[in-house]
Amino acid sequence: MTDTAVVTAYFDAIRTRDADRLGSLFSPDAELVSGAGTFRGPEAIAGFYRDLVFQVEDLWPDPGPFEVTGNAVTVEIRLRMNGAISVVDDYFTLGDGMITNLVIEPRA
Repeated sequence: MTDTAVVTAYFDAIRTRDADRLGSLFSPDAELVSGAGTFRGPEAIAGFYRDLVFQVEDLWPDPGPFEVTGNAVTVEIRLRMNGAISVVDDYFTLGDGMITNLVIEPRA
């Protein structure tokens, strides 16, 4: 069974706006794909959160239940941003207790 503790830690780090902690959750060759672009490696991913995401004052993710299939975890998130709530799907791939890939897709 996949250890989802790293996914829980990911959301905790977002809520506390801890970019360094976020970066530490990703493997050295990790990739994050979002509407803002593709970021490779822990430093680039931490920078994405620090320089872009954390600039949103009211940012707050409210994740639903984790759906685990092998080393993949899918999470539906109600995301508060800029006074609005939207639904976003996060697709995590995990390996060795770290996030190796994360795709963030807004719902249409």
